[in-house]
Amino acid sequence: MISNQSIYEHVSQLNEIVITSDEFMQAFNGIQQCSERSIAYKEPIGSMLLAKGGLGKTTLCNAIVSQMPRSIKVEKDRKKTIIPAFYVEVPSPATVKSLAITMLHKLGDPSHHTGTTSYLTDRLGYLLQQCETKLVFLDEFHHLFERKATSTRLNITVGNWLKTLVNETGISFCLVGLPEFAEFIQVDSQIARRFPFHYQLNPLTLGTQTSPGTLYPFLKEVSHRASEIQISFSPDFDNFLLRVQIYTATKGYHAYVMSLIRESMAIALAENRNTITINDFSQAWNLGITSFISKQITNPFEMSLSSLASTLKKEYS
Repeated sequence: MISNQSIYEHVSQLNEIVITSDEFMQAFNGIQQCSERSIAYKEPIGSMLLAKGGLGKTTLCNAIVSQMPRSIKVEKDRKKTIIPAFYVEVPSPATVKSLAITMLHKLGDPSHHTGTTSYLTDRLGYLLQQCETKLVFLDEFHHLFERKATSTRLNITVGNWLKTLVNETGISFCLVGLPEFAEFIQVDSQIARRFPFHYQLNPLTLGTQTSPGTLYPFLKEVSHRASEIQISFSPDFDNFLLRVQIYTATKGYHAYVMSLIRESMAIALAENRNTITINDFSQAWNLGITSFISKQITNPFEMSLSSLASTLKKEYS
């Protein structure tokens, strides 16, 4: 009998794939071009990557960082680590010191937690220069805001510190987070102009049987990659009913689509099968793994196309 560990290791191979879309590639290329502009213009040109949770923000950031790998450089008989790009999450609550510590830790500074705020800031600026950093991702940037019951505004102290850091280093920063916080950045024109390029990731669309949306090519790419590890789907994703069922279960959110596919795959493998069926999807849905995003009560993998169409029409009418 195949062990759970073996099953999960097999399923984890799906985690290694990065499935792109036009939106994904626009952001992927655009954010890197901001870094290139910053170098050419000798002026920091930043960006914002906006999306709800589960739409691939972190995947995109990691994909870009992987294209700008770390290396060792010998300079005047001294070795130093080159870190062209890195990704950090803004700590909560965000303070100048906590953000500086987080970034220094990512740069590998062994004393990242020691010293005054002023010392840590100077140290950060020095290391960013020595590491020849060109691009920094700050995820969860909503932590930069002070939120109260009646208002939301940028933490002035942290905002001014970030603005100064950007100006003094000339590095392209990309703020990553929820779309609704983008407008609050605009309140401070000096900060807003440092992040002029905005890229947004949206849920996959269902489309129609004759004019498929973005979910179809996404699933086809998943199917192609799955075939490389001897996994198939029956019916395959050419089947419109299956696509509608998956969309109803996940609302087109990339992370939930992949979670549903992974658990369906695990169910099939546990029964020594390499072909994923509708019943496997049904069992995976019953685990509740997509219930946060989909409020669907009836199992969509047990519903007819007409019932699903009626359900979707009510949701979006």
